[in-house]
Amino acid sequence: MSLLIDDLDGHSDAGSIDRAALVPGMYLAWCVNLQLLAKQFDVAHGREILRLRYRELTPAAFFLKAAHGRLTDDLLSQQGAAFAGYHYAQYRTQAVPRLYDAKDDWDTYDSIAPALTKAYYAFTGDGHNPAQPGKHWWQKWRS
Repeated sequence: MSLLIDDLDGHSDAGSIDRAALVPGMYLAWCVNLQLLAKQFDVAHGREILRLRYRELTPAAFFLKAAHGRLTDDLLSQQGAAFAGYHYAQYRTQAVPRLYDAKDDWDTYDSIAPALTKAYYAFTGDGHNPAQPGKHWWQKWRS
């Protein structure tokens, strides 16, 4: 059974589905970029993930398409789910007022990703070690 982290219903004051998807969508996009996804989700949504990484899909659009409006712990790796359990409530509290009025674009993502990354590295305890040290998402296909 999966644990619900966030969903569209929790953002009824956003005013629209697109705006409600911004908070969890930005977070899930960040999880994609730090390779914090569950293997099953990664395999099932490889095309959408690639489009997100190339910035052809916006974070909220990706969230709606791939996660169907529900951010659950089974979409994330063990480390990703642990971090979400530790930090998501704080992220949501800080993000809600400003993201409802933000655009679903990569400038918005770029403005919040550094704070999430800093919190994640502090959570992992080593200050600067990503989930796969020295590997970028595009390097896993290189020999």
